[in-house]
Amino acid sequence: MSSLEEVLKFRSDMYDSSTALIVKKGADYNREQQKSGDTLFNLNVCELLGIVSSVEEGILVRLSDKLMRLISLTKTGCEAEVKDESVLDTVADVH
Repeated sequence: MSSLEEVLKFRSDMYDSSTALIVKKGADYNREQQKSGDTLFNLNVCELLGIVSSVEEGILVRLSDKLMRLISLTKTGCEAEVKDESVLDTVADVH
């Protein structure tokens, strides 16, 4: 059982970790757009390419990919093929 303090500490640590991840991955996904101030450009790409009809649908597609990875990795006996990206890393991506 976890105390409220432990849960809040975990959440705070996850937030800090997720924030650092956004900075690093954001540069990898859309460096030029970030420099010009369009930080969320990569979330618009699905709509711009005609893959989905709205940015919101594009976000849901990307989120569903992460959720499917979590479902796979949390099944008994399943071990990640990508060894340097843990379940917790995927949770941080979702966050």
